[in-house]
Amino acid sequence: MKKFYIFILTVVMFSSAVIIAQIKLPSFISDNMVLQQNFDAPIWGWAEPGTQITINENWSNSKYETFADDKGKWQTIIKTPSAGGPYFLKINDKTISNILIGEVWICSGQSNMQWALSQTDNAEEEIANAVNDNIRLFYVARDNADCPNIDVYGKWEECSPKSASSFSAVAYYFGKELNKELNIPIGLIHTSWGGSSAQAWVNHNFLESTEEGRYYIEKYDEKIRNTDPGINPRNHQSPSSLYNGMLKPLIPFGIRGAIWYQGESNTGEHYMYKNLMETLITNWRSEWNQGDFPFYFVQIAPFNYQTEIIGAALRDAQRASLEIPNTGMAVTLDIGNPNDIHPTNKLDVGKRLSLWALANTYGKKDLVYSGPLYKRMEIDGKQIKLDFEHVGIGLVCKGDKLSHFIIAGTDKVFHPAEAYIENNTVIVSSKNVESPTAVRYAFNNGDEPNLFNKDGLPASTFRTDNWDILTEKATIISKFDPLTKEIFVEMKTNNDNVIKYTLDGSEPNESSPEYTSPVKIEKTSEIKTKVFVNNEPSSVTSASTIKKHLAVGKKVTYNNIYSQKYPGGNEYSLVNSLTGSKDFKDGNWQGFEGVDFEVIIDLEYQTKISTIDIDFLQNVGSWIILPTYVKIFSSSDGLSFKEINTIDNDIPISSSGDIKKTFDFTFNNLQTRYLKILAKSSGKLPGWHQGAGNDSWLFVDEIIIN
Repeated sequence: MKKFYIFILTVVMFSSAVIIAQIKLPSFISDNMVLQQNFDAPIWGWAEPGTQITINENWSNSKYETFADDKGKWQTIIKTPSAGGPYFLKINDKTISNILIGEVWICSGQSNMQWALSQTDNAEEEIANAVNDNIRLFYVARDNADCPNIDVYGKWEECSPKSASSFSAVAYYFGKELNKELNIPIGLIHTSWGGSSAQAWVNHNFLESTEEGRYYIEKYDEKIRNTDPGINPRNHQSPSSLYNGMLKPLIPFGIRGAIWYQGESNTGEHYMYKNLMETLITNWRSEWNQGDFPFYFVQIAPFNYQTEIIGAALRDAQRASLEIPNTGMAVTLDIGNPNDIHPTNKLDVGKRLSLWALANTYGKKDLVYSGPLYKRMEIDGKQIKLDFEHVGIGLVCKGDKLSHFIIAGTDKVFHPAEAYIENNTVIVSSKNVESPTAVRYAFNNGDEPNLFNKDGLPASTFRTDNWDILTEKATIISKFDPLTKEIFVEMKTNNDNVIKYTLDGSEPNESSPEYTSPVKIEKTSEIKTKVFVNNEPSSVTSASTIKKHLAVGKKVTYNNIYSQKYPGGNEYSLVNSLTGSKDFKDGNWQGFEGVDFEVIIDLEYQTKISTIDIDFLQNVGSWIILPTYVKIFSSSDGLSFKEINTIDNDIPISSSGDIKKTFDFTFNNLQTRYLKILAKSSGKLPGWHQGAGNDSWLFVDEIIIN
């Protein structure tokens, strides 16, 4: 019996020794991986402290040995050959098979990098043909963390219809082009998160060492202080959260470089972005310790953000980031969608990134890899001459004449400009600017301009000035006095800044009237306002049209009352003569949640009606949907109503962006006192919507009756 117990004890001790000797590897050091060619490739993992680690590879039959340290971490360097494979690595009792040696790229950013191949143009055909075992894909699962993780979730897969379908489309097309042109294996490590901020991808210590980083850290600390105990406010925009969860664990796996598509979430602080990108790139390069590896990024596409100019300013900050060594930028001004922040043409995005890599990283000669980039300017009397880099065999205008150039004098107020090409120089002028000092190009959020080189690559957004880009704006509020039947306009801004305004639609400047008290409106007026901060004009102009019409100030009876969250101008909001912008939060829209819009307007006496115009809004992401139809009824007594016209909505619920649609009715011989307007709600949000099953909203502004 005693011998039996000794035998059992020996077996247990032997089994424990086997378990202790086992090693653990990061998820990306695994079957099907790609190792960077001609490289001192770090290989690491974990084991019991003191465990001997022996690595054998079969491309040169070399052997490497190391030991796990007192914390159980081990790491060594193995030398890789030129591209080839498949090979294997044996690490103690583990064998990693089907390894390729080639080029490895990190692919990171927010939703436009995350955007799956299955959601893009020509997806079905591309996915069906996505069979290439020389392209390997690793998709890092989304994770955010307060402290750096040691590993990520994911696995290497050969490129196939199944693996490519859900993979980053931009990364896929980038890798496909490299594989085609270089004829070597390509490994793509995709680590991105839709809606993420740039600061989320940076080491905390690096952020803390910069003014911009401290701003974001302090902002997050304040958020923590204002959060209930026991609740962690960390998310995919929190400083360092994605660096900790999705980037740090990958370091120092051998890579050639990185591609990056991000910026939309940082438009609000566009003025910090260049320095923030320099911090991010410096951080990544420092920690990978591979020198100034290539970092190629995508300039964000045109999109109609609710705040003017912030998208254009972010694009310009990205252009300025080209000052960082060994960077490149793919311009997308011609392949975006101003009404959709997620353009579906990702093929050209990936190709344009690959052009930078092929020319600058892989030495492909005589390759035009960028569109025109602003180089310098010369003031010549009443015009400004602009020179560019990357003109290729010449500049070209795609259209009748160059568009989206604006020009300013010393007053810093920009005006639309005339521009033309002469010997690969662009000459810009405006009859409204006698002594020009600055030019900007494609400097509105949704601009889709037409300056290209003859190789088909678009010019970037740019500006020749270095003036502060101010985005302060005034709110224009119409006030109707029911006693005097008069209309006044109030203008408000933050911090008691000066507001200059015009009533004729012209651009306000330093000579325009200054707002001091409500302005009485005597006739239909196109109001424009501009905020001045310390005598410097904002880049944002607020505009509203006051339309005098038959229903102004008339009594409105609501069948379903508006939401108190969005009351507009309350009971006179629909007849106060002020129309809303595309921003549903501008104070001029009334919101109706989950109910039809139905009102009766009393014109006070029999009135001849020629037209009725009613504006509704759609912003799918904010749950605001256009009505399915709008009906008009008339009555002489306010009791018995007759339907006189219907207009069906022709814009799909799935249409994204800020859409303002006017339902315009025309009548020949309509005489009436009472009008009833019924707009049918679309009801519950559809199944594909992130708010599926919840009530949709109707948003309506002025009802204009003439």
